[in-house]
Amino acid sequence: MAADRQRDRVLELVRAHQGPIDAQELARATGLHVTTVRFHVDALCESGLVQRVRMARSGVGRPRTGYEPTAQRVDYRALAEVLALELGATPTVRSGRARQAGRRWAARLTRGESVDDGASALDRSTAAVAEAFAAMGFVPVPRDEAETGAGESEARELELCACPIRGFAREHPEVACQVHAGLLEGLAQEGVQVALSPFVEPELCVARLAVRSGPAEPAGAGDAGHD
Repeated sequence: MAADRQRDRVLELVRAHQGPIDAQELARATGLHVTTVRFHVDALCESGLVQRVRMARSGVGRPRTGYEPTAQRVDYRALAEVLALELGATPTVRSGRARQAGRRWAARLTRGESVDDGASALDRSTAAVAEAFAAMGFVPVPRDEAETGAGESEARELELCACPIRGFAREHPEVACQVHAGLLEGLAQEGVQVALSPFVEPELCVARLAVRSGPAEPAGAGDAGHD
């Protein structure tokens, strides 16, 4: 994309410059409008590749904002994208493998745990999901009430706020969201069905756990969905 090439060029100039460089100078060097340059350097600052510094003016006036590269570090987002593509050539293949990886992750988290605490399978499953997703960086918030659907005797819903990898999840929902869906399935105890609804709002996903009033279907029958 043209925007990506522009951003890469801005980053190259910041890194090559001896000392801080401001948006006006970057605009002259790239031929871009200064507003476009500021858009790109803001994105580079957010990604941690560039940092803002104060540049003294020669004479009176407020200091200018300059930009300089941060210390070099591993680009984990790029690494995640490479790993995502290594899961398979198509979204369907990646989705299935990512979901299975989530189930295996859940098996590791629950290995050796005792479940004889007197709580119901639904309550234990809900607590395990909340704990696991909180450890990942989500903010799980139980909904006060969850309406039961057809064939359900009881249900719980957790709002999973502030996904810690939401940028990557929006680009590769077939990987990130499916890993989370598999984890949700793996944490659900026997008789508890689950479903993950990713990004019902920009910063919100919802996990639903329910017990069926009739013959139980396999856990995870719900569709995790894609963005």
